[in-house]
Amino acid sequence: MANCNKLFMDFCKEITPSQEEMQIMKTSRQALEKKITEKIKDKLGVTPSYYTQGSGAHGMKTIIIKEDGTYDVDRGVYLPEKPDVTPETVQSYVYDAVKNHTDGGAEHRKKCIRVFYKCAYNIDFPVYYQVDGETYSYLAIKGDGWIKDDPEQMIKWFKDYKDSDGQLIRVIKYLKAWASKCSFKTPSGIALAVWAAKNFVANTDRDDKCLLDVLKGIRNACWWSVSCISPVEPFDDLTAKLNEDQKTKFKSALDSFIAGAELAVSEENQLIASKEWKKYLGERFPEGLDENVDKRLSSLLSTAATVLSNTARLDKLGVVNQSSGVPHQTHRNYGS
Repeated sequence: MANCNKLFMDFCKEITPSQEEMQIMKTSRQALEKKITEKIKDKLGVTPSYYTQGSGAHGMKTIIIKEDGTYDVDRGVYLPEKPDVTPETVQSYVYDAVKNHTDGGAEHRKKCIRVFYKCAYNIDFPVYYQVDGETYSYLAIKGDGWIKDDPEQMIKWFKDYKDSDGQLIRVIKYLKAWASKCSFKTPSGIALAVWAAKNFVANTDRDDKCLLDVLKGIRNACWWSVSCISPVEPFDDLTAKLNEDQKTKFKSALDSFIAGAELAVSEENQLIASKEWKKYLGERFPEGLDENVDKRLSSLLSTAATVLSNTARLDKLGVVNQSSGVPHQTHRNYGS
């Protein structure tokens, strides 16, 4: 089987925003927060606080650069008390504060205000209020009032599934990269993260095999219907925004991805395997070597064992062996 782990590690770096990109986004975000704070203080007489959540939260860090070259960041706007105006009104204050800040403008969505930075990133500002003594916050939902919904609880839940190597985080990024390549609306990043966490089993030094196992787990979870219930309040279905046609397309695309992943994992030639992965993860996925890398690795390990055993010899062609040539000096450069 062609071990494509290094290709996946390189791919993960390719789709992850750099520190410089994140710093630029942070500067933009702080400028928006200043305007929002001024507007909220003027309209409500309180000073909001801010909390990074979702894929950008410290406990997750699953932000990716999508197929279109953009990435999303969620920044919660937290009020210290319940306002005496409707959720839509508070959202409108945030919208008015940021709507003309960028050339891309802003959009008043159901659960947040989204600010667009063309060809770069989008920053979402959901609005919450907090109550002293309660562990949850309440989210402003346009048309549905205030709903108990605290993203910090999701982060706490997710931390229990994380591994020290960061493989789960990487697998979620691969899933999101695949979803961003699909031509139809797919389940949200948080739904993919919950499915991945529940079906994750670490596979040391094999992100390719780990991804395949998680894909199969998601298919089993969606065998009868595409549904992903949030593990924390409000315990809503994280796929509720999808219609039946989109859910059917998702299941079909998932089956196709699994079939392609199985071919890639079973293929001996790394180049052929990488081209199979590219079909689903996109052109940013690197091409591998046109050889059986597992066989080559096995040969190198065998050579290393021979050298370390002090029985190695070096023939006229420079090949390490145990039967002919001059005694080989012990070292740590195990070429074949």
